[in-house]
Amino acid sequence: MSASPVPPQARASVLRALRRHLMAPVLAGAVCAAVMVPFTAARYASEALLRVEGRQNESSRSRVQVIGSREFARQILADAGLTARLLPPPQATVRLAGLFGAPRSLPVSRETQALREIEANLTVVPLGEGRAAISYVATDPRLAADVANAFADGYLKLQQTTTAFSMNPQPAPATPRVLARAEPAELPLLPHPWMLVAGAGIAGFVLAFAVQALARRRRAEVHALDPADAVAAPAPQGHAQHLPWIGSEAEDDGAESEAEPRRRVSRDGELADLARLVELRGPAAGLVVVTGLGPEAGAADCALALGRSLAVEKRVVIVCLDVAAPQLDGLTADPRAAGLTDLLFGVASFSDVIHRETASRCHVIPPGRGAREADGLVSAERLALILGALERTYDHVVVAAPPLSEEEGAGRLAALQPTLILVTRPGGLATDAVQAFDRLASWGFGDIAMVTFTEAPPPGFSQAA
Repeated sequence: MSASPVPPQARASVLRALRRHLMAPVLAGAVCAAVMVPFTAARYASEALLRVEGRQNESSRSRVQVIGSREFARQILADAGLTARLLPPPQATVRLAGLFGAPRSLPVSRETQALREIEANLTVVPLGEGRAAISYVATDPRLAADVANAFADGYLKLQQTTTAFSMNPQPAPATPRVLARAEPAELPLLPHPWMLVAGAGIAGFVLAFAVQALARRRRAEVHALDPADAVAAPAPQGHAQHLPWIGSEAEDDGAESEAEPRRRVSRDGELADLARLVELRGPAAGLVVVTGLGPEAGAADCALALGRSLAVEKRVVIVCLDVAAPQLDGLTADPRAAGLTDLLFGVASFSDVIHRETASRCHVIPPGRGAREADGLVSAERLALILGALERTYDHVVVAAPPLSEEEGAGRLAALQPTLILVTRPGGLATDAVQAFDRLASWGFGDIAMVTFTEAPPPGFSQAA
């Protein structure tokens, strides 16, 4: 049974994904490998074996020191004519520095450069029994063998000269001689240059791939908060749901009484009931809009207290839409921090305007800078998109809204199907609250809860949690 062929569309999709995810890392790896090439070269080692002394090990070590001395190396350079061959090639970093006008080091003589190469690459090791190994490492295998042999021959010449001019010549137990001459190496030393180049390429590929993956992750996080992808839900159909009226003590003054029970409890109890109501609604209360009948109703205080209470166990952000409420100005350490107005006008991003509230665990989007007209902000087209994006990120989005008096802006908020909390005046007429309820329902709000605190919120009320 033959395997079914891969559809052309699937093959094209795979190729596009490979190009999208691998093109940049492969290019980065190639660049890193190309940059590494000038700094790597194959290095070859050649070794000559020499008998320096037959009996006395102390004399053997001293003569090994003679072979590795700078004066002996200078004599070898003069006799063998290796100075020009030992000059190091100009380094790529030095050439680049010269192109950009960087100061260069003081000039060094050719002999000094050759001596430095010998000191860095020549090794003389006593092997015992009067033997010594002279090895040299160079990028040219023939040069490495010639240098090692030149030092071995130079030592024999020095030994013969010393014996001829000695006042009391004594025959040595074993005549110094070259036991094995150095031969050009066929294989370079490890690690091979191409291994270094390949390692640089792999490191560049892995680093670029990791950076690209991190960038995709960051884009995905920002995409989750991108208001351009938020589509406003259609306005809820049907009748508005009257949620419990919490803490009301107003009298009807002749009007028909409401069917919902009205409890008189303390201010903290009212707040606890309100927070419990939001928690019981769960995802249905992902967006909570807190407004009032007027600026003196304490809607901003209620929104702050509710958000802080919910933030004990949930991810909560408080959106300060009521830019005229003074209690919303001191929520961040910097009073001039970017906020909602900056986000609405497109001069700041989500990461710029979301701050940690100083008095609780919740996040907060302060009023921000610029416009101070609440009605204009409520009717802004981007507001519904921003709130919809935040609702997909947080468990609860609590909006401290001004009194809603403009039908167009309120209709956009209602399209998001929020839980609306209407803060009524303590001791106010029930008919005023009922009229406000009917007006909000006519604008499309479906879930409306009313709360009346039994006493005016004191200055410390915003700290309740």
